[in-house]
Order: sequence, then structure tokens, then C-alpha cells
Amino acid sequence: MKKTTIILLLVIQIVLLFIFQNIQSLFKEIEEVDITKIRNPYKFTEDIKRIRKIFSTLAIAMGLLVIGTGFYLVILYKKSRTKPEHDAIPPLQDYLLELKGSEAQLKNLVEEQRLHVTTKEELNKSIINNINSAVIFINQGGRIDIFNTVAEQLFSQSFANARNSFPAKILSGFPEIVEFVQTHEGEKISKEIASNEQIFFVDLNPIENIGQLLLIKDITEEKKREEIQRQNSNFIMLGEMAAFLAHEIKNSLGVIYGYTKTIKGDMEKTGKVNREVNFLTAMMESFLSFSKPVRVDIEETIDLVDLFKRIAAERDIEIEVDSDRGEAAVSVNSDPALIRSVFSNLLLNSREAGANRVVVTFKTFKKDKTKNLEIILKDNGRGIDDKIREKIWYPFFTTKEKGTGMGLAIIRKIITTLNGEISLEGTGPQGTTFKIIFYK
Repeated sequence: MKKTTIILLLVIQIVLLFIFQNIQSLFKEIEEVDITKIRNPYKFTEDIKRIRKIFSTLAIAMGLLVIGTGFYLVILYKKSRTKPEHDAIPPLQDYLLELKGSEAQLKNLVEEQRLHVTTKEELNKSIINNINSAVIFINQGGRIDIFNTVAEQLFSQSFANARNSFPAKILSGFPEIVEFVQTHEGEKISKEIASNEQIFFVDLNPIENIGQLLLIKDITEEKKREEIQRQNSNFIMLGEMAAFLAHEIKNSLGVIYGYTKTIKGDMEKTGKVNREVNFLTAMMESFLSFSKPVRVDIEETIDLVDLFKRIAAERDIEIEVDSDRGEAAVSVNSDPALIRSVFSNLLLNSREAGANRVVVTFKTFKKDKTKNLEIILKDNGRGIDDKIREKIWYPFFTTKEKGTGMGLAIIRKIITTLNGEISLEGTGPQGTTFKIIFYK
């Protein structure tokens, strides 16, 4: 502010100096005019000289003042250049330094908050993706915002494709689930839904003023295991109830068989009686064997490929092996006698159904962080009638002229004891397919 005032004053002085010099020059010119033409030349000349001297003195004084002011301004300017800026205006500089410090603190705080939010987002994303159910969040606009990894796998859709899409589009292959979500929008409800040959547990949770959270879990395998366990429980109860009856029938058959040996006369008729007695005795022995718990005596590493090839040679049936392990051996730790009994009976059933070729496929898969083994057996036999496909697991059920009907019931019981499951996957004129899973 001080410099500006001095500069303005200097400009005014220079202007005044210029005016005084011009006035002085004007009066000098007047002095040189022909004064003889003036009425009182002497008095006029003296006045002009006096005025010119005044303005000349003023011009000199103003010139000196301009020089002095100029020197003062130069000195002031040099002083301001040599002094540090913060000395010139210390309060403002302190304020600026404080402001810069506050800005740095604010930046650090913002960065910390950003990192905190990012960490929380990553944590939430990790938690959502590690849930073993499909997690789908539907916003208030009815579009998908969250679509976790399990949902991607379950519905064969990527997150990029699902995001901002309507559930009806992404879940179009599962119309029962779509209908459930649309019907119960805004409700808190859970239900088991069968869709696309699968069973799902669907949990719908509304979140106020935000949207809906949809949790979907594939429980198809769990339901199959529950059904197998239910059937096994029924078989155990049936076995316990019938074991006593079978034992008594067997004893009575022994008595009948003994008496027929002593009967003389029609040997053909007594022979028929003896054959029927022997058949009934064999059935009772099979049933008693089935009613007893399966004992796992030893556990060894069994090469399944080699086992299938040996059994196929014994049954005179061609076998083709396919494995996701390539040429590597496929093995399982189990009781060799029980494993051989299972696959020997399955190949025997295929042979008796007219099959001359069986394709065995081995697949490994992870579930609950453990590796499990899946075995698919597909033959080219006559197949099984759809009307009886649920009955084939029942004891004593058979379509053969000679047979006790205990084969598949015993096979399922053995596999269940070995922590596995067996199911009929498909059947028809082209053959029958069984799936066996051994869980570790």
C-alpha cells in the first residue's frame, strides 16, 4: 500500500513539473514579443519576468522533489527485495502456512477414509463371494446390483451380464424361481422350489428403502441323500422286523424239506417241492444277509480302472474307460471285497440285460473343500421301464425269472456304508446309466 501511494505521488510531481516548465517556456516567449506595441512596456516586462521566475523556481523545486521521491522509491524497493516475504507480512504468511498444514491433514484424512472404505468394500465382496449360496441383490428399480460367484456358477451368467438386468432375464431358465420372487415381492419368505430338474432353497428378504436380498442354494444332492437315508432307514426297520420272520420261515422250510426226503411215491412232485423250498431258503438267506449291518473289515487303495477291466473280462463284456485324469490311475481307499461286490453285480446286471459294452467315466469334483469321486456306468442293454425305476431299489423286487431281487438293494446298502450314493441317471432302449459318488 505504501509503495503504491509513493508511486502515485511521484506521477503527480512529474505532471506538475511538466506544467511548470511549459508555463515558464510560455512566459519566456512572451518576453521576446515586441514590447513597443504595449502601452506600458516597462511594467509589463517586469511582471512577466517576475512570474517566469516564480514558475522557474517551482519547476526546479518540483524537479528536486521528483528526484528525491524517485530515490526514496528505489531504496524502498531494494529493502523490500532484501527482506524475506514472511517478514514483510508475517500474519498472512503464518495463516497461509497453517492453511497448508490443514490442507495436508485433510488430504491424509480423506485418503485414510478412502482406504478404509476400499478395505470394507473388498471385505464385503470377499464375504459375499465365499458364501456357499447364490447371493442376488435387487434394487428398488427391480434391477440386479449384486451377483456373487456362486450365482454366476449356478445360473451360468457373469456378473457383468447380470448387473443392471432384471431377474426375469437372468433367471429365465428357472421360471419357478422368477415367479416366486415376483409373487412375493416385499415379503420375507423362504421356500423349497423345484425348477429345471433341480431343487433350490430360496430365501427372500426385503430391505427397507433399499431393495430385496435373494439367497438361493442348490439342495438337489442333499435331497437325494436325504431320500436315500430315508429309504435306508426304512430298509433297516424292515430288516429288523422281518429278520425274525425270515428265520422262522427258514426253519419251517428245513422241516418241510426234510419230510419230502422221506416221502415215497411221485418223485417228480416231491422234486418240485424241494426246488421251491431251496429257492425260498435262498431268498431267506439273502434277506437275512441284507438285514445285517455291512462290515468294513479292511481299507486299501484300490485301482478302479484295473478292477473294472478284470471284472469285465470275467463277465465277458467290453469296457471303455474315460477319465478326467487322463492316463493317471483312478483309485479309492475302501474295502476291496465290498467294492468288487458292487461293481461285479452292476456289470452282471448289464450282461443279463443284453449289454455287451459298458462305458465307465471317472470324474473328480470339489465340494465343501474336499475332493470327491464320481463314477458313471453306461451300458447298451435293454434299459429299465420308467414305471418301475423307483422300485428297483426295493428288496425282493425283480423282473427276472430267476432272481431274489436283492442285488441293487444290497449294492445301495454297501455304497451308503462306504460314504457314497448311487442313483439311476437314465434308461431307455439305448441302455442304462448309473451314477455312483464316493465322498471323502
